[in-house]
Amino acid sequence: MTKPTWAVLALLFAVGLVMGPAVASAQEQKVKVQVEVVLASNKGTAVEPPELNKMKEAFQKQNFSFTSFKRMSLDTVEVGAQKPTEVKLPNGTNASLQLLGMKDGSATLRVIIPNQSSVEVELGRQGAVYQKAGKHVGGELILVLVPPSK
Repeated sequence: MTKPTWAVLALLFAVGLVMGPAVASAQEQKVKVQVEVVLASNKGTAVEPPELNKMKEAFQKQNFSFTSFKRMSLDTVEVGAQKPTEVKLPNGTNASLQLLGMKDGSATLRVIIPNQSSVEVELGRQGAVYQKAGKHVGGELILVLVPPSK
């Protein structure tokens, strides 16, 4: 190879290094989502932790008659469009979250839970989104999806 050819290859390699990451990050949007798994049941009246009283009140207004709410897990995950993010559920299954798009500060997510239809939810400034996530020890698992507090 002649010297000019090496120079061209070196230049192309440098351009690839500079442009490669910019192209990859432009393609992969991600959003942080706080994912809380709550067990809602009619076994007792405990609400653990007390912050779940808001959820209990919201459910009562919608005529869902659960009397007990218990947090099973609370995590913040990064959800992207390329590959679903898995969330382990206490009933031995996984919920999958995938970013479908972003618009005006709101994220549209696809939520896939085994043995249930996948749903699309809009997660924005309006607060929490509740999604049924299957049965567990005599109650229902509920996914609570919230944009993390800034």
